[in-house]
Amino acid sequence: MAKPQPVSTQQHIPISAVYDSVLVTHKGMFAEIIMVNSVNFGLKSEEEQNAIIYQYQAFLNSLSFSIQITMNSKQLDLTNYVKDLEGRIAQEPNELIRYQIQEYVDFIQKLISIANIMDKKFFITVPYQLPPNEMPSSGFFANLFGTTRVHLKVPLQKFIKIKEELEQRSNVVISGLSSLGISSQILNTKQLIELFYRTYNPEEAMREKIKGDVESIGVQTEQAEQIGQKAKDDQDKAQADQSAASNQSNQIDSVKGNANEIQVPINQTR
Repeated sequence: MAKPQPVSTQQHIPISAVYDSVLVTHKGMFAEIIMVNSVNFGLKSEEEQNAIIYQYQAFLNSLSFSIQITMNSKQLDLTNYVKDLEGRIAQEPNELIRYQIQEYVDFIQKLISIANIMDKKFFITVPYQLPPNEMPSSGFFANLFGTTRVHLKVPLQKFIKIKEELEQRSNVVISGLSSLGISSQILNTKQLIELFYRTYNPEEAMREKIKGDVESIGVQTEQAEQIGQKAKDDQDKAQADQSAASNQSNQIDSVKGNANEIQVPINQTR
């Protein structure tokens, strides 16, 4: 009896692609994520608190689409901040100020050792769901066992229209929050990738940061199409010529494997 194939961690991640500040899921949902700054509600007067509550109620009732509000908590990394303070001690000519900085550094280090300093961020997800007739089909057995990753194939012109609709919805949310005195911004592609990188890899994210600009992940390009077509041509040639050398067969398998690693959620053709 054949052993069951191990399931990759990526099989459990619902994200199919991130492209042009838009998140794409395997279930046909497109979304923009808005990062929202918080207000210190406890320091407001009772009259101000009531005004915020009524304005927030009016904001929710004004929406003609659904949103999801999420709070993300992570341990705050103060290592670089402490190093910066320690560097200032050697540069400070005033002995009294040096002593005060050192006392402050000792206080922070002691606080970190006895308590976890948490950083809380708030996000609003603005979704757009594809209609059922445009959803991908994964087959009966894939739906039954949940083992096949199905990727959306959306023409670029269709994606542009979806993004325009998402931007209109996001602007409605941002405008409504600004009436409450709350500032917010739409996350771009790199910020989205960093957000989910920290979410799924909290320990690694504290040690290693994402470097450079990231334009997209999981998106088909013209180069991907060329690799996929070359893989298909090589496979047909291998089937027609049974006496091909073994090294040629290995090369074909290698090209085919590279093509399968390129996921195709967005078809960049006009």
